[in-house]
Amino acid sequence: MPFIPIESKIKDIKIGLWRIEEEEEYFYQRLNLYENETNHLAKLSHPQKKIEWLSSRLCLKTLLNITEKVESLKNEEGKPYLSNHSYYISYSHSSNYSSAIASKENYVAIDIEFFRKSRSPELSKMFMNQWELSYYKKTGNPYLFFLIWSAKETLFKIHSKRGIYFRENIHINLEDFSLNQNGKLLGIVQCNGIERYYDVYYEIFSDFVLTYTSQRLQQSQKSSISGGSGSTAYR
Repeated sequence: MPFIPIESKIKDIKIGLWRIEEEEEYFYQRLNLYENETNHLAKLSHPQKKIEWLSSRLCLKTLLNITEKVESLKNEEGKPYLSNHSYYISYSHSSNYSSAIASKENYVAIDIEFFRKSRSPELSKMFMNQWELSYYKKTGNPYLFFLIWSAKETLFKIHSKRGIYFRENIHINLEDFSLNQNGKLLGIVQCNGIERYYDVYYEIFSDFVLTYTSQRLQQSQKSSISGGSGSTAYR
């Protein structure tokens, strides 16, 4: 089976991966989709995107051992949830992999980014702030490009998606950071004069990076990092 369980570093969090090896019909036979899900798929013109979407839903179904028919919906902020409200959930998919995360207790978010050969240097300027960009250029590590991208995508998902931007509002603390095969980053979301802090865990595999997070760690008007100058320290 292409389902791969992932050991979560966060208590009471379940994570799974799906290595996509099947045709589209394989997923249709096992998902028993609702009308809103079928309508969403009809809007996806690229066959690979359809398979990625379908596999992420089957990944969650396998992860939670769901046997009954449960609808996957989105709230007004675009966050996915199950119609029976049994778990807080999040999905992600990229190329040959999809992923799912679930928790009974906390909001969760996950992202997976497939390592691509082509990386435009100009693209990093679009989602990294000047401190992140400086650190990335200094290390020259190509994995860091995708790790920062994925971590910000995860933070974007767990926070309200309205009115926040990767470069301006979502920041990764790279002070004293050392890239390993797995580890933890401090993520900071600044919006409307408030800063929220998250632990973002990551796993680096041979061809993709996986990041995930759950409950908010703390909230304040000023960052406790960098001597209270957080509103400018990571922009």
